[in-house]
Amino acid sequence: MATRQRKNSVLRQLVLPFFFLLILAYFVYHTLHGSFGVYALADMKVRADALEADLLSLRYVREAEEHRIALFRKETLDPDMMDERARAYLDVADPNEIVIFNN
Repeated sequence: MATRQRKNSVLRQLVLPFFFLLILAYFVYHTLHGSFGVYALADMKVRADALEADLLSLRYVREAEEHRIALFRKETLDPDMMDERARAYLDVADPNEIVIFNN
């Protein structure tokens, strides 16, 4: 029975390490550039900070509107506020008042 002997090639010895190096490079690339990678995490933090700032400004607007609404409640009804709002909605003024238009 004849056996075939092969000469040990340098390329043959490097195939397996090269294959694992490619796999490692794939995972490193996606760790950095993937949709949940390091760079994407930094972008998400910047976006989260911007959204937090928007949320804070919206909370201030909501608190201001809640305060204005509270002025119309029966317990805390402010006659001056009612008079101002009624005149603004009805576009009326007292004959003795001076009206300044803002356009």
